[in-house]
Amino acid sequence: MKFFSLSYLAVFSVWAVTVINIDLATNKIPNVRIALGAKLLLLALGLHMLNTYLGGRGAVLSYLNWNFYWLWCAHIFWAVLAAVILWYSEIWPAGDAKFFMLTAAWLPLINPFIKNFPNYLFLSLLINIFVAAALAAIGGFLASGVHRAGPADFFRELSGDVKKRFAELAGENKKNKWLIPAYAANLTFLFLLQQILCAEAGRFMSGLVSRTELMYFFLFFLWDKIGGAFKSKKWLYAVTFCYILYFFAGYFYFHDRLAALVLHSLVNVFKFSMLLFFGRFLLEFLMEKKDAVYVGPGELQTGMILSAGAARTLKANPAFEGAFDDCFRDGISEEQLGLIREWLKKLPVQDPRVEMVKGRPFALWIFAGAAISLIFDKTAVKLLK
Repeated sequence: MKFFSLSYLAVFSVWAVTVINIDLATNKIPNVRIALGAKLLLLALGLHMLNTYLGGRGAVLSYLNWNFYWLWCAHIFWAVLAAVILWYSEIWPAGDAKFFMLTAAWLPLINPFIKNFPNYLFLSLLINIFVAAALAAIGGFLASGVHRAGPADFFRELSGDVKKRFAELAGENKKNKWLIPAYAANLTFLFLLQQILCAEAGRFMSGLVSRTELMYFFLFFLWDKIGGAFKSKKWLYAVTFCYILYFFAGYFYFHDRLAALVLHSLVNVFKFSMLLFFGRFLLEFLMEKKDAVYVGPGELQTGMILSAGAARTLKANPAFEGAFDDCFRDGISEEQLGLIREWLKKLPVQDPRVEMVKGRPFALWIFAGAAISLIFDKTAVKLLK
């Protein structure tokens, strides 16, 4: 088995490094490299299965049993689901999503005894990827800012940017004064429902919903797509009815756990709110400032990536009729390009421009996350403790 592990590690590393080099040079991962990685993966899987067959016949002593491959399929399901969510939630482009799928698929073949396999390995890999990328991005942002403006000026400017982001969020909330209470009530009920399912569901379902970090993952990355549902009045009315039903039933059937469940849910809402604000609203805002470029109508090209702020502005504009509801990180389409050009030309300003961001080559950090998972066999969060 050690021969298989070392051979697969070498093959995976060489393939991944070639993908990283192309991504660093072009900000794109070509499908031909993804196809090559998939072929190598299927070859590695086939060799493992052949070794398992030979082991069953008594020809070899070290081999994986057939149950491993069912577990590997479960792991692939979660990895593909996570990759699709990260693409659909406009976190990374399709090329990075495909590279992540293949990278995740390689890990159990390289180390069949890797921790969190099968159901949570994708999550620990994502934690390693994003923690490594965030630390590097923050470090680079601080270093470049201090070098450019000097420590005092840079941190003064940074403080102003943070206050600006607070003001923007506060301004959005002032438009709907009931927004924050609605979010809090709806999210609290969601975490409350999770605990009820965890206690009452069957063994498989209970193990699945008991992982609060899974809920954090889906809510965090899909927030731009599903967050609007939590401020819907219909949803709020339905949740209010459920609260009444919950407290009525709880008073008679689980009075001793009634307050404890609500308090635990409120703690989860607070944790998630902090994660959402610092990990998405603030970090995204600060990181995009470093990569922002302002483009006029004549400079626009397909494939350019809208900043999060520009995407929100275009999505909220009823004149576009939902044309920008999906602003994937693969860049704007030909149709979206034409709409932005026409919109810019109609603006009553002398030199109209729209904010774009330079694409970040992310394959390096996907590989770095895989390396952390294989070398330390734990998440970066535990390494930093």
